[in-house]
Amino acid sequence: MIDTSARKATIKSRIILIMTLFALLIAGMLSFFSYELISYFQRKTTIQATEFNLQLVSHIIDQDLNNLSALALASSTNSPTNNLIQDYFVSPNASPKDGLNVFASMQEDFRVNRSNSYVRRLIITDTQAKFIQVDNSGSASVPLSIHNINQLPGLSSDAKEAWERVVQDPFSRSSGIPIVLPIYGDRAARIGTVYLLANTSVITDKLKGYGLPEGSELLVTLGSQKYRIEGDTVQPLSSPYTLLPYEKNEATGALTQLAWMEQDGKRRISVSYPVKEGVLLSQTLDEKQFAPQLNAWLLLMIGVSLLVIALSGFITLYLTRTISLPVEKLRKRIDKIAQGNFLIDRNIEWNSELGDVGRGINRLSHDILTLMDSRVADEKQKQELEYRMLQSQISPHFLYNTLNSIKWMATLQNATGIAEMTTSLSRLLRSIAKDHRKLVPLREELSLMDDYFLIQKYRYGNTITMEQKLEDEELLSGLIPRFTLQPLVENAIFHGIEPKGRGEIAVTVAKSGVNDIRITIEDNGVGMNEAQITSILSQQEPGSKGLFENVGLRSVHDRLRLTFGERYGLSIESELGQYTSMNLLLPYRKL
Repeated sequence: MIDTSARKATIKSRIILIMTLFALLIAGMLSFFSYELISYFQRKTTIQATEFNLQLVSHIIDQDLNNLSALALASSTNSPTNNLIQDYFVSPNASPKDGLNVFASMQEDFRVNRSNSYVRRLIITDTQAKFIQVDNSGSASVPLSIHNINQLPGLSSDAKEAWERVVQDPFSRSSGIPIVLPIYGDRAARIGTVYLLANTSVITDKLKGYGLPEGSELLVTLGSQKYRIEGDTVQPLSSPYTLLPYEKNEATGALTQLAWMEQDGKRRISVSYPVKEGVLLSQTLDEKQFAPQLNAWLLLMIGVSLLVIALSGFITLYLTRTISLPVEKLRKRIDKIAQGNFLIDRNIEWNSELGDVGRGINRLSHDILTLMDSRVADEKQKQELEYRMLQSQISPHFLYNTLNSIKWMATLQNATGIAEMTTSLSRLLRSIAKDHRKLVPLREELSLMDDYFLIQKYRYGNTITMEQKLEDEELLSGLIPRFTLQPLVENAIFHGIEPKGRGEIAVTVAKSGVNDIRITIEDNGVGMNEAQITSILSQQEPGSKGLFENVGLRSVHDRLRLTFGERYGLSIESELGQYTSMNLLLPYRKL
């Protein structure tokens, strides 16, 4: 006996297991996607905040660098100071007074410049014996002279650079960023050099109070040189780094550059913004900065997981009430049907899909009861039919034996016609009663047709004759449906020759094409018109008085088409008062 309680527990346990797994899966997916989503927005927010800070600082630094560049350009070309410098450097009659005039003009340019506090040295020189220096003189520890001026890095007769490196001042302990420009005279000829050394504080002062997260660094690129900003100093990098393309799509400005920076086996994000041409300010971001706060994220996930589990429990209870219990009732109802209880139970017809199943079970019970009643009635009718068949049954052997006895008596009395007619009738009846084949060789069908014609010949006397023509003996092995030729001969006798009084029938068997047989049965009787031919092939002849009832020409035509295909069958040609030719087309097939 099957333990139904165990089955019920299994269904419930499966629902609970599935819902538990579902809850864990949803909680895990929510945790994963929420973590990724929070990380994405935190990364995006951090990068955009860094971009904004760098952009703000870069614009301030750019103003000071532009001011310092303007100060150097005032001595380089196309200015009053440049005109005085040309007179002092080029004129052979230049006097110390001309030098004082140049110095005064340079001091005025220096004084009005808003960024003069970052100038460590501003020097003009003809790179030979003349130079003038304007700067914050208190910062220099060693006086500058014609003998040591060549110690300044980057100062030569053809030097030119702008904010491309940090150099050490040879005359003090400080370092600076040089800008070196040529001084042009008449016809754009170079007559000297402007050398301005800016204090690195021009960059570091703007970064005081800059909020730099833990694990991040500030970098500045001058030309091709890269430096790290540490407090008030700009230090060369201790080890080189490699920039790789940043494959993630973050919303940044057109000038902002994002890249992966690999240094000493560590990978960080680099956010860079150009200060001006050749000067780039960068900040590195550690991946740890993008991770959500663990405690807050854990609390959020625990809350979400508990909510999902609670919802899963509610869904489990709902499914138990709406699915498990109705399924159990349906199962019990099916068990009752299996035990023979086919009564209709309306309690299982709920207003749901399972209610449709319940209605189907009730319909099944009703149909089974109807079928059982019908089966009992059919059984009674069958018994009654069998009884009637026993009453009307005649032994075929008795009929055959009786016909044989008539044959021998006719032979003994020298009545050959009666003997031949009895023999033909016996063979005909035996073929009808015992041969159940659908297809027979043409030879046997012609023999059955001969037996039938012999009986009709004795009936009509010498008024009818039949002639057979065979093109090839091999055609006799071809298959043909049983009782195909007899109805055609019967039709020729009854409807063609009998109304005329006498006539002849010609049966021709010949090949048609390569693989077909054409059998023609032609009589010289009264003939038919087109309407009669169409009527014969379109409906059964009513009230047949021949050997078989309801087996006429239309039946022969339909059987041929059903057996061999649409292209085969019966066709009729006839002319009133002349002849009727019935043509059978069938394929040549063997057993």
